[in-house]
Amino acid sequence: MSIVERVEVYRFRFSLAKPFTIALGSVSEVEEIIVRVVDDAGCEGWGEGSPSRRILAATADTIICALDVLAPLILREDPRRLGHLVDRMDQALEGNSPAKAALDIALHDLVGRIHGEPVWRLLGGSRAEPVETDFTVSIDAPEAMAAEAKRLVGEGFRTIKVKVGEDPARDVERVRRIREAVGEEVALRIDANQGWTRAEAVWALSRMAELDIEFVEQPVAAWDIEGLAWVRQRSPIPVMADESVHSPQDAWQVIHAGAVDYVNIKLMKAGGLRRACEIAAICRAAGVPNMIGGMVESNLSATAAVHFAMAERNVIFRDLDLGTEPTAQLIAEGGSHIVAGRQELHDPEAPGLGIVTIRRERLGEPVRVYER
Repeated sequence: MSIVERVEVYRFRFSLAKPFTIALGSVSEVEEIIVRVVDDAGCEGWGEGSPSRRILAATADTIICALDVLAPLILREDPRRLGHLVDRMDQALEGNSPAKAALDIALHDLVGRIHGEPVWRLLGGSRAEPVETDFTVSIDAPEAMAAEAKRLVGEGFRTIKVKVGEDPARDVERVRRIREAVGEEVALRIDANQGWTRAEAVWALSRMAELDIEFVEQPVAAWDIEGLAWVRQRSPIPVMADESVHSPQDAWQVIHAGAVDYVNIKLMKAGGLRRACEIAAICRAAGVPNMIGGMVESNLSATAAVHFAMAERNVIFRDLDLGTEPTAQLIAEGGSHIVAGRQELHDPEAPGLGIVTIRRERLGEPVRVYER
């Protein structure tokens, strides 16, 4: 028997070496919320909540406020009752998916440690082989983006994700310059982050088709499911939903509307690993493959996403260039890391997320403590 006895909440800040720019805006500094869950035997689990005002309607402060409601719900509970605890959180509070993700990830880490099993195996995976990931080039001048893509290919990445959605004509030029820089053997995928209108999307995608693009993510506004379907019907490039799908219900909606070829799953949108698995199950039943991606996060939640990628067979695309900034390295030892364009676990058989050491000095004192 295991009982959750204590939940600690920390703020974790880091800066990016270069602003990360998408159609929705730029980010240069990030504040994550880190959660530590401890049971009555002293076993611990770590989780992360990553805020996004524009996509998740969440800030670090709102995540903490949500944890004031959610964290007490798991105290005095058996952490192994994961489905029950995730359901309780959804019943208590609508939305607030990053706060739920932080607790969900921490509980999966804790349960893995209790059982002595890695999270990828708890999720039903058969083996933990390294998974290939893309690396994202954010919006900049076309020549700068081309140079960045070429550098990344030199580091071993065979797939480049290109941020677009600022201006259709300039976006076409960006992608063209990148294709010329990296050659024909490198896979390219693009992400408009809701930046185009329906007509702009079809115009741009028709001109990018000759550049051999794998797919386009979220070409139109997240709420415009009809528009997403309209673009898909006219696009020579497959369409993936990202911001349009946060929940299992959202996944069903876009599939039912005939709006997507693929669906991007992110733990912060889904509210953690449990709901991410449910989204994947719906997509798998409908014959719609998935990508696993993320926000601007530390290597803690990146590690959780890697476990999910290794476990879920419907995930055929990986956008896991997460937590790569030196300042975002919260896990000092263990977890996951990128080698020659592939995400791999330091120890695939380590229990839970495989975290050995957390840089506790980067966290300081907890800003919230909930106790049994």
